[in-house]
Amino acid sequence: MSELLVVKKLCKDGILKDISFAINDGEMVAVMGPSGSGKSTLLYQVSGMDRADSGEVWMDGAEISGLSEDHRAKLRLGQMGFVFQHMNMLKNLNLIDNIRLPACHLQKGKSSGQEIEQRARMLMRKMGIEELAGRKITEVSGGQLQRACICRSMINQPKILFADEPTGALNRSAAQEVMEEFTRLNRESTTILMVTHDSRIAARCGRILYLLDGSIKGELFLAGMPEGKGKEERMNRWLTQMEW
Repeated sequence: MSELLVVKKLCKDGILKDISFAINDGEMVAVMGPSGSGKSTLLYQVSGMDRADSGEVWMDGAEISGLSEDHRAKLRLGQMGFVFQHMNMLKNLNLIDNIRLPACHLQKGKSSGQEIEQRARMLMRKMGIEELAGRKITEVSGGQLQRACICRSMINQPKILFADEPTGALNRSAAQEVMEEFTRLNRESTTILMVTHDSRIAARCGRILYLLDGSIKGELFLAGMPEGKGKEERMNRWLTQMEW
């Protein structure tokens, strides 16, 4: 399995301190830690949304932390997908137009509008929301809207999906439904790096990085363990050792 994302000695504003780790192609990794530990800051640095003070970020063999803002923006649009707690859909567009929008910005003649439309509908079908394509964002539930956000994040067929507390604004039932979709995407070989405070959500990942005071304090491997109570209990024992 090849390394897709490699982070070396990343530092930022005294918040992140010599962070180093790697994510293999096809992994789903959770980042956990108390509030203020630097989880979201880490996500912004490794995804190129912000520039670190020092260190390196390599994606698919290319060093990206030193790129200009324009180059990093193109990289984010074409090779990365993003899902956030606050869903940031445009209110004047219906669901499918929100989903299509990143592809329209990227393609500029490379794909026809019909091809983009077909890809958007295919993603919505996989997420079980195709019948909601024409709905306004105020006319669907929080779980349905977050599934639409996942479709939007995947419209340009990214190499990696970044998620920052993607279930944080959802009730428990909707959160589980959304996490099922992340799990399915990962089984289809999508690489995912997810920040979460929810231990139930983290337990669905193959690996957990625990961040404390800007440094990685611990790492837990869960890949290969069957889903269920045993996996969650192992993770919870580990979180206790991390002083969660």
